[in-house]
Amino acid sequence: MSGDKKPPVLAQVAPRYLAGGGDPRWVTAPLQKAFHWQPSRVPLSPVVRLTRRDRQAELLLSPDPDDHWWTLHYTGSSTEKAWTMRFGARTPAEIVAAATDALTTGPADSTAEPMQVLEQTGWKRSVVDHQITSPDGFVTVSRHPLGALHIEVTAHDGPWASEPTARPAWRAYFSDHTPPHLAAAVLAGMVSTEPLLRDEKAMVPFLRYSVRIDRERVPAHQAEYALWDRVDRLAAHRTGTPLPPQPPSGSLPRRTR
Repeated sequence: MSGDKKPPVLAQVAPRYLAGGGDPRWVTAPLQKAFHWQPSRVPLSPVVRLTRRDRQAELLLSPDPDDHWWTLHYTGSSTEKAWTMRFGARTPAEIVAAATDALTTGPADSTAEPMQVLEQTGWKRSVVDHQITSPDGFVTVSRHPLGALHIEVTAHDGPWASEPTARPAWRAYFSDHTPPHLAAAVLAGMVSTEPLLRDEKAMVPFLRYSVRIDRERVPAHQAEYALWDRVDRLAAHRTGTPLPPQPPSGSLPRRTR
């Protein structure tokens, strides 16, 4: 019998908004390596702070279980209002990255109104007109007249209860004046049907009860390749340098934390 250990593998998890935090480098590596945001190093601290070169935008990753982990802030200018986006600890990094990608690469040619992104994929407006709920009932998105947006994600607390209780998974808040294309990008990342890759054993137990996990596992090392392929592609977008097309199967898998 061989003593060799099996290489680590990752599970494909859906829906993506219940997949858990993932690898924070999916957000931070492109900002620093592709777009040259400057890190502020605090010795012996887990806090990560990246600042855009014009100092008008900042990303803060502060691991505080009682508060938001991710904060993306724009200080405003003579023509633009200041705004802030905050995400809870278990927000998938890929969903946070949808916001930072939209900020760094600019709006698409045609940007949908944020709530329309949800309605176009079958999410329904609730009795309260400014709220939309996911088909599985786990997500509620509230939009306020001046543009502020709240996201609340829950999950069942376990399969053993006769009536499972909804347990908070994560929350997000976008302030007034958050650019609509950033909010739309986040919501599009939430409703995407592409599964996210996670270490199943490291997932918070109550999240595992509310997700679908594909039987096919993916080698973990491929996720590392996918991360740096992502960085290269965003750098190419910034400089206009063409890159070879991605494989027909879509993006390579991603690594989890």
